[in-house]
Amino acid sequence: MTDTSSDSLHPGLTITVYRVDPVTMERTPVHSRSLPPADEPSFSLAFPPCECSRCRKNG
Repeated sequence: MTDTSSDSLHPGLTITVYRVDPVTMERTPVHSRSLPPADEPSFSLAFPPCECSRCRKNG
């Protein structure tokens, strides 16, 4: 399966970051990103290794 186009059964994932007003609890969208469905399911709950300089230095 190589086609990653979304359809009505597999729309993918949308991640939205909101800013919340602490007084009114009103949400304001700050950034939104849509990701297509994965080609294959993930069979691991492990995160990939971090690539930042701090983690590489200690690892």
